[in-house]
Amino acid sequence: MRKYHLRAYLRVWLKLTAQLFQSQIANSRGAALLFIMGKLLRLATACLLVYVVVGRAKLISGYSLNQAIFILLLFNLIQTFSQLFLRGVYMFRQKVIDGTFDFYLLNPLSELFYSLFSYTDPLDIVVFIPYLFLTGWGLVNAGYALTVWSALIILLITILTFIMVISWHILIISIGVRYLEVDNTIMLYRDIERMGAFPVDIYGKLGQFLLTYLAPFALMATIPAKYIFGQYNPLLLIVIAFLAYLELRLSIWFWQRCLIHYSSSSS
Repeated sequence: MRKYHLRAYLRVWLKLTAQLFQSQIANSRGAALLFIMGKLLRLATACLLVYVVVGRAKLISGYSLNQAIFILLLFNLIQTFSQLFLRGVYMFRQKVIDGTFDFYLLNPLSELFYSLFSYTDPLDIVVFIPYLFLTGWGLVNAGYALTVWSALIILLITILTFIMVISWHILIISIGVRYLEVDNTIMLYRDIERMGAFPVDIYGKLGQFLLTYLAPFALMATIPAKYIFGQYNPLLLIVIAFLAYLELRLSIWFWQRCLIHYSSSSS
């Protein structure tokens, strides 16, 4: 991968995001409103599901109703934050087919940067704001306060989550380069990701282990919530940090291997 100053990548990302925002404002105002309403409606139905399930069972794997709702809200917040930057993966297959990816390979900046971050939907930023307030409400409603130390730990967990999410998305587009298969792979990823919307304890010890140390989905909500609830040792984050670094290195290695076998769309 070609190395450039971080400021150059930030400048290009801001430019691409601004162009996309202008395009949506000019051409898709109605669609933007429907997108936001759909996001909020999906969150409302998910909260209703948690209310019905936990309300009848009283506890779900030892979590109260308010704790389970907070985990759901926190999951949606962190999921939206991660997806905000990685929407370009959904268009990656088409970019390989129409030759846009060939242009990325000739560009001075990293082709991996363009493949992952070239499409940032500004509507995700709009949705992120109410999610942030709802998560704060969920925390207070669960009877907990956010201290400075807790906020720093959650920030660290969010960074580790983002690294692991990027690693998985690199793996997905690597498969797209090699086999032109992205759509089904990303949908499978999203289906498994939704398992993190509920406390991962309900999936048993094996499921909890896989969703914590192999995939980043427990880190999206259950692990930071457990820390706030006083049920998690932050020293275990050292292990997760090592695994996040290892996943990132392996995914980049796999990406580079797939590029070796890539042939131009015109060939």
